[in-house]
Amino acid sequence: MAEFSVIEQMQLTQGMTEQQKFLFNAQYSSERRDRTLVLVVSILLGCFGVDRFMVGDIGLGVLKLLTGGVCGIMWIVDLFLIMGRADDYNRQKANEIALAIKMSGPGMFPPPMP
Repeated sequence: MAEFSVIEQMQLTQGMTEQQKFLFNAQYSSERRDRTLVLVVSILLGCFGVDRFMVGDIGLGVLKLLTGGVCGIMWIVDLFLIMGRADDYNRQKANEIALAIKMSGPGMFPPPMP
């Protein structure tokens, strides 16, 4: 799947107040994973599963850690797949954050200062 885009972010924040959009952007920026950084980590430390831990795949991270990337095979496969997995992670986190903010409702935030 393609990189999580600004258009998708705008669709998620549609109907939110400016404060809610600001909160979404602040929280998403702190939790997102840079796909290039994940690829570099995968190249350097992928045989130890660090790349999978970064994108929330704890089970596969442990498997790679204990087996040396299943003798290097999963490490090679992840060089091609890990950027897409980082995009999936970012998309999932953005959906979770947007849902939490929308469920909190507009009444949870103080009115803007004039």
